[in-house]
Amino acid sequence: MKTNLYRLIMVFLCVAGIFFTGQSVQAQELTVGISQEATITGQYFTLGDIASINGDDRERIDGLRQIRLGHTPQPGQSYVITGDILMARMRAAKVDLSGITWQLPPQLKVTALAQSISGQQLVKQAEHYLKSSVTGEVMITSAWQPQDILVPPGEIAFNMTLPYGIRYNAPTNISVGVQVAGRPVTTAIVRFDIKKYQQVAIANRALNANEPITADNIIFERRDIGRLVPGYFTELDKILGLTVKRQLAPGIVITESMLGQTVLIRRGQPVTITANNGGIEVMVSGIALQDGSKGEFIRVKNSNSQKVISGQVIDNTTVQANI
Repeated sequence: MKTNLYRLIMVFLCVAGIFFTGQSVQAQELTVGISQEATITGQYFTLGDIASINGDDRERIDGLRQIRLGHTPQPGQSYVITGDILMARMRAAKVDLSGITWQLPPQLKVTALAQSISGQQLVKQAEHYLKSSVTGEVMITSAWQPQDILVPPGEIAFNMTLPYGIRYNAPTNISVGVQVAGRPVTTAIVRFDIKKYQQVAIANRALNANEPITADNIIFERRDIGRLVPGYFTELDKILGLTVKRQLAPGIVITESMLGQTVLIRRGQPVTITANNGGIEVMVSGIALQDGSKGEFIRVKNSNSQKVISGQVIDNTTVQANI
């Protein structure tokens, strides 16, 4: 009797164990389905980006979703990966893959999401930056427009730089850096022709060598400065009193190389000759024997000793003796 009761209890326990074990396995089973195509974003894609994962074990599902399977293609581009390679990458992640029913396609096409930035939009951004960077009367013309570009989804921002500065006698390049969601993604080059116009000093009649510049022999005209030789003048005060080194024709743009310094001392003019002898400064009267500009050395004669010496022009009345 006891033996039969013992056997009955054991059979009951075995049936119960099988029943509850089956329930436990059933509860842990997961189904992973991957379609033939997936669109993704970001630097890489995971199993959660391309698959639907169903089951009751949420913790395990979250872990499976995090399995990294590869880098994302360039924005707007695609590549194909086979089911075998997908499984190999999942096994390489060293994640428990038991108890999973897989629904895998023979191959998966992965396409990266993208948004387009037109070349015209890049030109518009660069032109706006240029207009805020230059002053005066300018004319800005697009010389070269880049192609449309594809970037990842997200908020777009632009960062402009001038690698070689603004040029008025050659094309000006602007580097347009494109950022998406705060991350740099690409750079485009936009090229412009920039003309700047200014009123510059021009001889309104023939000027003779050594003739001083006055308000009567100079006019100002509007010119494209990109076509001018450097050293032109835009202010009359900077050239009044300077002498021309050689004869100049009417209509010529006046430049620094054409002019000498203002003559401060004229030949025959009384001057003060100064000298430093052993730390003691001596001053005597003299006569200039040459015209001289500031910093030039001219010959002067000591009025007392009648000795002729060389000295440097300091101002319009003083010559520093060279002793």
